Amino acid sequence: MSAARMAGAKNLKGTQLGRYTVVEHLATGGMAEIFLASHEAAGGFRKELVLKILQPRWAEHQAVVDMFLGEARIAAMLNHPNIVDIYDVASEEGMHFIAMEYIRGKTLTEFARRAIEVSQLLYLDIGAHIVAEVASALAYMNEAPDENGRPMQVVHRDVSPTNVIIGTSGQVKLIDFGIARQGTAIKDEAGIRPGKASYMSPEQAQGAALDGRSDIFSLGTILYEITVGRRLWRGSKENATRRIVEEKPAPPTYVRHDYPGGLEMIVMRALEKKPEDRYQSAREFAEDLQYFLQDSGARMRSHHQLARYLREIYSPEAEAQITEDGLRQARLFAEGDEDGRQEDAEPLDFDQATADGPGAALARALRATGSALKVDARVPADSDDQLPVAKQSPGLDSAAPAADDKGQPAASNAAATPDSPAELRSGVAAPPAVQSVSPPRQTPLMERVARAKRAAVTEDKVPRSPPVGAILFVIAFLAAAAAGLVWLLRGG
Repeated sequence: MSAARMAGAKNLKGTQLGRYTVVEHLATGGMAEIFLASHEAAGGFRKELVLKILQPRWAEHQAVVDMFLGEARIAAMLNHPNIVDIYDVASEEGMHFIAMEYIRGKTLTEFARRAIEVSQLLYLDIGAHIVAEVASALAYMNEAPDENGRPMQVVHRDVSPTNVIIGTSGQVKLIDFGIARQGTAIKDEAGIRPGKASYMSPEQAQGAALDGRSDIFSLGTILYEITVGRRLWRGSKENATRRIVEEKPAPPTYVRHDYPGGLEMIVMRALEKKPEDRYQSAREFAEDLQYFLQDSGARMRSHHQLARYLREIYSPEAEAQITEDGLRQARLFAEGDEDGRQEDAEPLDFDQATADGPGAALARALRATGSALKVDARVPADSDDQLPVAKQSPGLDSAAPAADDKGQPAASNAAATPDSPAELRSGVAAPPAVQSVSPPRQTPLMERVARAKRAAVTEDKVPRSPPVGAILFVIAFLAAAAAGLVWLLRGG
């Protein structure tokens, strides 16, 4: 056995593997160890990267080795700004490893947890922007042509917050293709259900055949959680999978009264139990999120703005504002309660709506119409309804100054910029800017929301009229009775 293997999976610091030098251990996975490494070459060239090394205990199991190398094969096919890049795959001294892009940043789990610690919740436009970026990656995985010109049809099968990285430069990256598969109807072997239980689709939880719509459900779960501020499918693995299959999620407006109807429609459609009722493509999902961001007046459009927000929530000013309650709420969001169940976790700083409370009628209308509505470019301009406005990130409203190439406000407006770390000294973040869209511009998403809102208004405010047939029947009956009475009075 080689010296490197005898050193143990985690004690490889300074070890040379092929062209790469191991720098430090980063994380442990189910089958692999993750290391930071460097590649040095002539002329002072040096590049940091990540080595994913198969654990020695699996090296003699050919099926596991094939699965590990399969990850590299699938990931190497993909070339998209929202997907981690694969550089190399090799074996050295009996150790199998994959060299991939190193992204300095935080997982979406860490990012959302920190936002809760310092400001109670991610702003809606930030959450929608992040999910739109991931949906764009999923669309590429399913639709981009392979070397033969056919759609690649790659299904990730493990879309979860820990597999989404928010880079310090504001880039959003989908990582970990360890259980990804390629095909139109992927079925798990021997009844195995890989993936994280709380983010499975109903068909994945039941071990049924999967396609790209399964990943859409998983991403819809993420969108719900980071914009509502509570875990969706809580409980043990068994309870979580049962709920995914059997329970309908409460519409976001039941938890958060000010949740925008347009975003709620998107969430609920992504979370439909039947694949045929969901978004049929991740591209359509991403487009609806982009429509929402555009129509709500949100300014979350660039990596620079997301990078600036990331710096703010990890700034010393934000650190000083963390409270015990914020830490508790963040722990509940990320981990569940002390037993890992989070059965009784409360929503984060939002009122609990009743079945007939604010937003209930709109939620019912959205549920009733959402799955059947499709994006149609031919939108009749027959409504003056405006899209409900999302909470905005600090400084991301329409009056925010332009950012330079480093993500900083332009010099001429720096003193008036509300999204600088200085604003956090009197509170973690400034109140979100509330805007309306004027004049309203009808887009497919806005028209669908307008229809649902009109249906909700009709349900709540318009008295129900008796059926016409019943009215005519009563009139005819009374006329006949009157005629009979006259006939009797006249002596028959």
